[in-house]
Amino acid sequence: MRAMILATLMVAGCSTAQAPQRQATASGPDTCNAAAYQNLIGQDAVVDLSLPEPKRTYRLGDPVTTDYMANRLNVQLDDTDTIVAFTCG
Repeated sequence: MRAMILATLMVAGCSTAQAPQRQATASGPDTCNAAAYQNLIGQDAVVDLSLPEPKRTYRLGDPVTTDYMANRLNVQLDDTDTIVAFTCG
């Protein structure tokens, strides 16, 4: 999982997009604008308080509901409450 995140970040760092656009991710289109928050990866979970609703914050391995909301921002934390990923759903 970490290798996939690192690879995605490396590819994203190489892109030269002219204007911010919602980009497709491995799980589908960026309907919640998750790409705009990628710079917060590695920050403490308290940063989550400033993110817009709807959002869902959880630690990797925690059980989460299976309802899908395309505009919901998912904030994934590690066991030290550090942000490790943003996804939509």
